[in-house]
Amino acid sequence: MMELEALFKLVQSWGPSAVTSLLVFFVMHLAKKLDKNGEEDRQRTENLKSYFDDQVKNLRSDITKTLDKHDRRISFIELEYVKRESFYRELGGWKTDISQVSGKLSELKDNIIDLWKNKG
Repeated sequence: MMELEALFKLVQSWGPSAVTSLLVFFVMHLAKKLDKNGEEDRQRTENLKSYFDDQVKNLRSDITKTLDKHDRRISFIELEYVKRESFYRELGGWKTDISQVSGKLSELKDNIIDLWKNKG
């Protein structure tokens, strides 16, 4: 406290122009400090913006890769489904033919067995 009182007495002895000069110097010093802090804040903001832009680009790239991979898988599944569907559709007509041929082969087998039985 004493130091502060001593400082006030010293400042009073300087006169108004010296005190005004000191205040102007102090305000200019604070203004420079504020400008410096503002510039540092702008720089940090730019760095953060750049960082977030890079992260968004990376995220978009990853999403694009993932979507491409899934798109290829979906295309493959659709292609396989179409192949199987057409195979089953084509096989459906053959089922009747195969059944008829199987029946005729069974009859032929029975006829051959009967022929061998009658021969002996």
